[in-house]
Amino acid sequence: MGRDDFAWALRLGRDAAETGFKVVGRLGVDRGEIALLEEQVLHVLVEAGVPLDPRQLKEELGDSVRNLGEEGKKKGASTTLPTALGLLQADGRIRRVPATGRLDQQRYAYEPWGLPPSELSDDDVRAELIRRYLGWTGGATVKQSQWFTGFTVTQTRAALTAVGALEVPTAISAADHDPLWLLPGDVERLAAFAEPAEEQIQLLAGTDSLVLLRRNAAELLAEEDQDRQALGSLALQADLPDHPILDRGRIIGLWQYDPGKEQIAAWSFGAATEAVTRRIAEVEAWIREELGDFRAFSLDSPASRQKRVDALRNSRTATAER
Repeated sequence: MGRDDFAWALRLGRDAAETGFKVVGRLGVDRGEIALLEEQVLHVLVEAGVPLDPRQLKEELGDSVRNLGEEGKKKGASTTLPTALGLLQADGRIRRVPATGRLDQQRYAYEPWGLPPSELSDDDVRAELIRRYLGWTGGATVKQSQWFTGFTVTQTRAALTAVGALEVPTAISAADHDPLWLLPGDVERLAAFAEPAEEQIQLLAGTDSLVLLRRNAAELLAEEDQDRQALGSLALQADLPDHPILDRGRIIGLWQYDPGKEQIAAWSFGAATEAVTRRIAEVEAWIREELGDFRAFSLDSPASRQKRVDALRNSRTATAER
């Protein structure tokens, strides 16, 4: 998604910001108090001329930010500031920026934005998200689409109709009576597709759209790999425990990066081919030289993933000994 998508995406997420207000509303905070705090936050940011993090904002705003006590902490709203920030972001009046310039770390600051609101209707933005989702995934079931978007069944089916999506039965969908829905152009590409004869090895992130957006790891495993138990049955897991190694769209192994040793710990279902070994070395060098680490999400740390790194190394050793 690019900058032209910001306005309609914010409209789509407006309900989430309103939910934040409902929480503080039940703690005795009225809309007028939050509206006043929003204006004060915006004034402070404009006057500062540089992004400010929540701590700096709270210091500048002083008593304008109300502490909601122990009851607020229990409900995940210790002060009124996060609610005001959420509503300002949903309106496009401010935006959150990474304090260190890195998106994989949990440190953010805020700056004024002034984004014009989207002119699309609620139905239009739901259709646009479904169109993007089907484009990212190459096709998904109604259940998968509903899980990703948070739409009701009625909203999901209306959006699928709006983008002209077509039902395409597959061997997998026939088993659970839930066909894939594809964009018209993807139906044509699928019909014309022929699997390449040569290996195409990729080390993807666990957040890649191929494996995350449909939560369908079982469908990406070869039949003979469905019951492998070295790291637990992947076919029974909605989300992968590690990053996947793929060959022509099939998961053939898992990997993690160990920044302490500056190495990739990898495990493949069978003996690693030359192409697999070469690709691992290429990605390892890229992470070491360009990134320094490879996080699964912003709070991922070397210490938190060490257990997985060790499990991959141990599984690789056990596989080699068989």
